[in-house]
Amino acid sequence: MSTVVLLSTRRLPPTYFDQVREDLGDQNITIDVVGWVAPSAWVADKVNSFTLIGPGRMPAEPVEVVEDAAAEAAATPAAPAEEKAEEAQAPAAPAAAKPAPAAAPKPRPTGAKRVVKAVEWRARRAKKVAGRVVPKAIKTSAPVKFLRGQRASNDLGKTYWERVLSRRDVLTTIDRADVVVALDAGAIWAGWNLGQRKASTPVVLGLPAARREFDQLKLAASAEGSGR
Repeated sequence: MSTVVLLSTRRLPPTYFDQVREDLGDQNITIDVVGWVAPSAWVADKVNSFTLIGPGRMPAEPVEVVEDAAAEAAATPAAPAEEKAEEAQAPAAPAAAKPAPAAAPKPRPTGAKRVVKAVEWRARRAKKVAGRVVPKAIKTSAPVKFLRGQRASNDLGKTYWERVLSRRDVLTTIDRADVVVALDAGAIWAGWNLGQRKASTPVVLGLPAARREFDQLKLAASAEGSGR
């Protein structure tokens, strides 16, 4: 049975691992995941292992709830007759109180106070404008967003790789893999370093490249079997 290790810095849904098996062409493949964030739901029935190396915690196993209306009705005690009688004799609710009159508007400052308020307002406005060094149109432009995204991915990638190196259990899981797959930009740096450390294990980016590696492994195993 082949084993694949998925490196991911994104939140993955449980259904994603069904897609992985379909894309790799093997429903019996063993999947181990090294994730920076926890999956969106419980995945223990979808993967062999999911090692969380980032912040947060793994989702709890869902609890199956069996609904039984008859059992619930039997377990709920009926209200005593005395309580029902008290409820029937309970006095009606008092009429709603009249709303309080609206407060008088606060008088506007005059004289020196008005001058002080005006100076304070202009100071706050000047401070606010001074903070806008870059116009909003530039801040929200596509090139700036791209550069910020690249920087964030680079920072996350380095942190993710450092965490992988610090976890002996993660390195042991990776050593058992037939193919290691970096699924996103945040995991590329870790994949590249793993490829340099262990050239005997294919480390690829994305599932299509992983499919080619598994196909080659199957061909090699088939050729070896026929040679015997």
